[in-house]
Amino acid sequence: MKKMKKIAALLLAMAMVMGMSLTAFAAKTGASIVVKGLSTAGKQTVKIYEIYRLDDNDNLWQPSDWAKTILTSPNDLNNTEKIASLATAVTDTVCIATQKSTTGTVTFSETDALKLQAGAYLVIATDEGNQTVYNPMVAVTYGYGDNNLIKATTATVTAKANSYTITKTQKDNDEVVAVGDLIPYEIRTTIPYVANGTANKTLVITDTLTGAIYDANKADFTLTVGGNKVENIQPVVKKNKDGFTLTLDSLVSVINENAGKEVVITYKAVVTAVDEITNTASSNRVTDENGEEIPTIPTENYTGQITITKVNESNEVLKGAEFVLYRINENGKKEYAEISNSYITGVWHIENEDGLVPTGAGKVVTNDNGTYTVKGLDVGTYYFKETVAPDGYSINATDVSGEITKTEKDSTVEVKGSATMTDTKLTTLPSTGGIGTTIFTIGGCLIMIVAAGLFFATRKKSAK
Repeated sequence: MKKMKKIAALLLAMAMVMGMSLTAFAAKTGASIVVKGLSTAGKQTVKIYEIYRLDDNDNLWQPSDWAKTILTSPNDLNNTEKIASLATAVTDTVCIATQKSTTGTVTFSETDALKLQAGAYLVIATDEGNQTVYNPMVAVTYGYGDNNLIKATTATVTAKANSYTITKTQKDNDEVVAVGDLIPYEIRTTIPYVANGTANKTLVITDTLTGAIYDANKADFTLTVGGNKVENIQPVVKKNKDGFTLTLDSLVSVINENAGKEVVITYKAVVTAVDEITNTASSNRVTDENGEEIPTIPTENYTGQITITKVNESNEVLKGAEFVLYRINENGKKEYAEISNSYITGVWHIENEDGLVPTGAGKVVTNDNGTYTVKGLDVGTYYFKETVAPDGYSINATDVSGEITKTEKDSTVEVKGSATMTDTKLTTLPSTGGIGTTIFTIGGCLIMIVAAGLFFATRKKSAK
């Protein structure tokens, strides 16, 4: 009897030892991986690579062949340097699945072709537009269920960018505008990923204008995040209206529900009296190694100018000729420009019904060189009407036109046009083709002399 008890105790001990050497599993397959926080600005590509799985006996965590030279134990998954080395070592031949997304999230689930197991996977995300650069990620796809049995689970990882970008574009096709025009602008950036314990949970966009102003009444400001319009966040206009700041802190949190979502800002700026307009945007999330913000490459727009030259028949320049400038609108009507200090003001006056120049039309006078240049115009055709001629000359009743065009050579941009008008001296007006009034003048004088002679002769006879 004692011998039987000893045998039973020995068998029980052996069973316990064997049980402790085996890993207890509820389910080895059926894992899935969710990657969120991807940028919504264009297509994002996500690839996964198996790093660890259980060996055939389900006893030990075994690294994949391609990762063996880098990893020495599962604890290495917490080593950022080794994860970076894994990301450098991967090739397409060891990639087990790829997905693309524009929504900010991808999910890898087990299918007939993809058998995701309890284990660990390297996740590599890339931006096809090169707007966002991501850190490599690790997804651990096992957990513990009932009775502490290991099971395959769903791993959710949030993509973390190691750098962010901001872009600024202007939407005027030919880049030429007029004073008073509205230039449409667009700013794009990304809501950053914020790790637990991160103190900086801010996102501020700064816009800077030169040669234009931000008029809140005309700006048509819009803000979208991940494609959804946001109404309760508005920009703060700078004191001189040369841009604005936009604080998006409320969209940044350690929960990272908005991480990776694209921010799109659109608005319009009013052109002022300048030859060139520039615009930049910056973000406190786009900085150099010293923490200084890196502004976008300036967008550029231009205003055009047109020069009237007044000459006489000998091609000598004439000072003191007065003009008004007009254009023809889409309805075929003349619109006369207001002008101040050589620049149009952006206000145009429709011609009067009687065809006269309207009150408010800007009048310009040619200088010693016989010229005057009107600035701040868009490309197109413009007309000069002479309203006062130089002393000793008659007004030219035929308006002249000139076309403003844009030309680019090397890094130089010119937006110019010109027109020339000739005046005639009053003392040299062209004849009508014959002796004209001369013969009638001479004849009239002779008649008057004869009449006077007859009058006095008649009075002399009467006196006798």
